[in-house]
Amino acid sequence: MKVMERLVLSHLRPLVSPFQDPLQFAYQPKVGVDDAVIYLLQRAYSSLDRLNTTVRVMFFDFSSAFNTIQPRLLRAKLEKMQMDAPLVSWIEDYLTGRPQFVRLRSCVSDPLMSNTGAPQGTVLSPFLFTTYTADFQYHSETCHLQKYSDDTVIVGCVENGQEDEYRDLVESFVRWSRENLLQLNVTKTKEMVVDFRKSKSPPSPVCISGKEVELVPFYRFLGVQLDNKLEWSTNTDAVYKKAMSRLYFLRRLRSFSVCSRMLHMFYQSVMASTIFFAAVCWGAGIKAKDANRLSKLIKKAGSVVGCRLDNLDEVVRDRMVLKLRTIMDSPSHPLHNTVDKLRSSFSNRLLQPRCSKERYRKSFLPSAIRLYNSSKPSQ
Repeated sequence: MKVMERLVLSHLRPLVSPFQDPLQFAYQPKVGVDDAVIYLLQRAYSSLDRLNTTVRVMFFDFSSAFNTIQPRLLRAKLEKMQMDAPLVSWIEDYLTGRPQFVRLRSCVSDPLMSNTGAPQGTVLSPFLFTTYTADFQYHSETCHLQKYSDDTVIVGCVENGQEDEYRDLVESFVRWSRENLLQLNVTKTKEMVVDFRKSKSPPSPVCISGKEVELVPFYRFLGVQLDNKLEWSTNTDAVYKKAMSRLYFLRRLRSFSVCSRMLHMFYQSVMASTIFFAAVCWGAGIKAKDANRLSKLIKKAGSVVGCRLDNLDEVVRDRMVLKLRTIMDSPSHPLHNTVDKLRSSFSNRLLQPRCSKERYRKSFLPSAIRLYNSSKPSQ
């Protein structure tokens, strides 16, 4: 069945791609978690670089998102995309009339026919959900809505206290979710406000379905800890704690006389993947003391493995330059136009964006451009 789904997906993807949300970062070529976090932070940093500006970020949570897809609504959306009628009928049939039952040893429940949602663990389900939500898109100079599968975020760059567009966008998205029978979990939906102004008043809460959305000082977004000061100490603490637990298992493997090659393989797949997760997002802005903690951890792992391991600075530098080049080479990337406008007309270098605040100067885009320019020969 999964082979059949892959064949359908290869046929379906090019037909649906022109209608997909350009700010949908999941299941897209050359775009992933790093890009979703970078884009959110780029919008926040560039806005906060101006005077009298705050940023409000709403992190929405859906209840059983994949299980709430309505096949008849999806059919209507696919028909608007001018999909072939036989393909649309096949997808609707794929999602309806699915028998389910529970088996406990020799006891079997009565079968129940499921006509809502997409089956879990299948190839088509994630893509069908992104297609189901593709008709709600929003992007302006001060507000945007971005998605990573069912993780949806609204970012509002509020100037001089003018929050009308942000609140209207939240209200429109809540109304659209209700019309498409997607269930928002208001208790798990959180809002984070970033405000560096000296004279500031407490932010007025946003209400959804009569309930106030909780304001939080930090939030774990796609595995990355973001806080309302745009610092990375909370994220570093989480990374350090995870990596230390994996260092224990690395030492245990060595105690069993596992060869250095296998130890290095374990480090790369289990420990390094934790330490350097989304490093392009936080690598340039991390504090020196936090960077030293991670560097010492890498050295400890190197002494266990028995060889020199790539340090934090090397990995961050290489990944940031690689990510910037990927953005430059991908016209469909949400940040491609931003970077393209910074190309110098006299050389192959990139111009630095105007940064009045140090926090923006240490963010991904200005830092990656500096590294990129230093790696290119001047003309």
